[in-house]
Amino acid sequence: MKRLIRSEGYARARLVSGSLFAVLGFVVVVRTAMTAGISLNGLPGYVLGGAMIALCFVRFREYRSWKEGA
Repeated sequence: MKRLIRSEGYARARLVSGSLFAVLGFVVVVRTAMTAGISLNGLPGYVLGGAMIALCFVRFREYRSWKEGA
């Protein structure tokens, strides 16, 4: 299992999934803004979208640190 987690393919798969999370997070934020506008009713959508975008940044940072260490 450790060999799989440390492989380059696994790191790239996490990078791709992080990119997908960013796209989905952006879609959630935009759709929430279009339907709820700036109000407290849209707060859960904004938080969810922001969390997904933040996860993308974490995945990119992990990939970059993995690349520098390899």
